Amino acid sequence: MTMARKNNGGGHRDDQSNDAQEQPYRVGRGHPPKETRWKPGQSGNPTGRRKKRPSFSEVTEQVLNETVEMRMGDRLLRMSNRQALVRSAIRQALAGKPRLLTVLPAIMRYERESLQGQADADLTLTAEDEAHLADFFVRQRATDNSGSGEENGIA
Repeated sequence: MTMARKNNGGGHRDDQSNDAQEQPYRVGRGHPPKETRWKPGQSGNPTGRRKKRPSFSEVTEQVLNETVEMRMGDRLLRMSNRQALVRSAIRQALAGKPRLLTVLPAIMRYERESLQGQADADLTLTAEDEAHLADFFVRQRATDNSGSGEENGIA
């Protein structure tokens, strides 16, 4: 069965094309000039959307995940900057420069927050931990003042 199309009085395409040939094209709202219309296949945004600037935490995460080579004795080890930072901090603390160790809890907190997406209450220092750290720093300052007189900083 074939259904016949109903003529709504709006005319057929052939009728409309004849009307368009008779009347000049009117430029106006919704009818831009023909020479300024997009060409077929032409993008309306050729340069594309601007890339968003990475946040500080994204840049930090990217740098911490980069791989570096570090010499340990006669061996050359490949590791992330994250591992190299922790190794360096601990090595400097063992060499008598413990100030970088104060940064490690902050790094650990950052790691936990980035993994869990929120602050972790378990990472806070207990009163006993704070007492041990305070005692350690008092003893360290005493040895620094009586020792070489060299300022201990992050080197």
